Amino acid sequence: MEVILLERISRLGQMGETVKVKDGFARNFLLPQGKALRANEANKKKFEGQRAQLEARNLERKSEASEIAEKLDGKSFIVVRSAGETGQLYGSVST
Repeated sequence: MEVILLERISRLGQMGETVKVKDGFARNFLLPQGKALRANEANKKKFEGQRAQLEARNLERKSEASEIAEKLDGKSFIVVRSAGETGQLYGSVST
């Protein structure tokens, strides 16, 4: 299925690109989350009309993320986990 990307998606493409993806990936992830539109003539015209709004939204998100990154820069975090007698951690350390 060919889709028009509404935002940058890693390993897939930039906003505005028309890419071919597997049907399941488009139906289950890209289309429901509003990250892409089906690539037909009506949606291409719709995308061109909304392009400026989408670019502004993406720029706003990027600036918010950089503000958060500046607040967290230089700070250290301590994660408390249970460990055995030998210092081996129980379970996995993840997010």
